[in-house]
Amino acid sequence: MTADTTGNKPRYEEVLAGLKLSELLADVDYEIIGTPPLGIDIAGSDIDIACFSPTPDTLAQKLSTALVDYKDLSARTLSFPPYKTEVVSFTFMDWPIEFFIQDCPLKDQFGVRHFFLEKRLLSLLGSEFTQQLIRLKQQGMKTEPAFAKLLGITGDPYLNLLSLENLSDQKIKQLLPCSLQD
Repeated sequence: MTADTTGNKPRYEEVLAGLKLSELLADVDYEIIGTPPLGIDIAGSDIDIACFSPTPDTLAQKLSTALVDYKDLSARTLSFPPYKTEVVSFTFMDWPIEFFIQDCPLKDQFGVRHFFLEKRLLSLLGSEFTQQLIRLKQQGMKTEPAFAKLLGITGDPYLNLLSLENLSDQKIKQLLPCSLQD
């Protein structure tokens, strides 16, 4: 279920097809992550693409060269030890797009881990939970803090949300307040 709050922007799948993403990243392990494939995107959401490269700066340069004509193109390095992270950002078809390139296998990248955990949570916790999450996002809350708030997770939402990864489905469902149960 996709939130009907993105206005007249094309669907994210159309954007990725128009970008010819599979050609652009032909030799790269990548995963589309973030809110659009989860169906919880809102106006202002972006498309995040996690990439693995043993040399993130080389892939960032390759992408920057290939995308030189796109609006708002920028590249920056994030300090997220122990993994080098390069970010290439631009706008295409009215969507902000960000490539997160790390020298860390996809399965170990925080963004990818969050994505698959959030996908599982949305599947397990139902439509009322999803609607409350979208409402919090529309009020300006980021995705991980919104999940954490609804599940009563305190502290750093980006780190502490990952503590749910190894819980059983039953344990996760027990975290859901009665008011959010379908």
